[in-house]
Amino acid sequence: MTWEQLSNLTPDNGAIQSLKDLIIAELFTDPELERFFTLRQNVKNGQKLGYSGAMSDVGWNGSGCNPSYKNATIQFLEKEWAIGDWQVPLKWCYTDLINTIAEYCLKKGTEIGDLTSTEYMDDIVYPALQEAMRLMMWRIIWFGDKNAKLNTESGVISTGVDTDLFKTADGFWKQLFAIGTDNESQKVSIAANGEESTALQMSKIKETGVAIGIFESLLENADSRIFGVEGAGIFCTKTLADALTKDLKREYKEILTWEQIFKGLDVSEFNGVPVYRLSIWDRFIMKYENNGTKLNLPHRAVFGSPREMFVGTPANQLISELDIFFDKKDRMNYIYSTGKMGMLLGQDDLFQMAY
Repeated sequence: MTWEQLSNLTPDNGAIQSLKDLIIAELFTDPELERFFTLRQNVKNGQKLGYSGAMSDVGWNGSGCNPSYKNATIQFLEKEWAIGDWQVPLKWCYTDLINTIAEYCLKKGTEIGDLTSTEYMDDIVYPALQEAMRLMMWRIIWFGDKNAKLNTESGVISTGVDTDLFKTADGFWKQLFAIGTDNESQKVSIAANGEESTALQMSKIKETGVAIGIFESLLENADSRIFGVEGAGIFCTKTLADALTKDLKREYKEILTWEQIFKGLDVSEFNGVPVYRLSIWDRFIMKYENNGTKLNLPHRAVFGSPREMFVGTPANQLISELDIFFDKKDRMNYIYSTGKMGMLLGQDDLFQMAY
């Protein structure tokens, strides 16, 4: 979608509907994004996510008449959806543009306050909103925390960041950390995360053999069933992926090549398992989980499948309709959107983490 095409998206010729469709198409209909979660539609708060597992062993020695019948058990798993609310309430006054480079976009006379159908909205606001909502979804899905607190209040959120950005629902990382706490065998500890400065955190992960050891332990200790789940791979921060690349080249003269799927996401392979390098996690940790001295777990990885990572919403899509309008009474321009969503991990045993 080019800026020339975006300039045609105005409320007068259907921009409200077109912009909504554009954002949905860009964010959630691309099949590549199925690498990161499985969308569940029409999910209600408190609704159960149910699984039926494998049957207990069968096939005993013997044959003939009058066999001894036995009971077989089937494991069942049930988790409950916790759906939270998000909203995007934005407003603009034309005076915000006075004495800026965008002042030329303003209409004339009485209509000066109406920013709809202007280059400012079409070429600046709409593309920026598309990217902001993309980041919103990444932030909530992976870093959401209903009890988010600043690092000055016994939390991990950077000072000055609005904690309401995270409180819609508990994201995948919070749930993965809980699994690692409950079952230490599913966690590979990364010593570099515990260093006392960001500089040391970044240097220690690059030491000889460290990254290779982390990835080998991640795979060796994982439940063997994970390897057979469709879409399974290692999803990790850029710091960890780059350290692996450097370590393999130094130790084994092996060149780990990365293929870009889209901006900010690259894929490679380690011991036959896909490895996804997500630089967006690094940016979020640097921005949102930084106390000024060190970062909160800057090196992270999870071995699992998006088929076991569920994002649920009561609606048919995550991005809701966009209400875009100019109010003639208060002379303000508004954009509003709201929705509901929640995250659930499937079978806890089918995840192996490193952090």
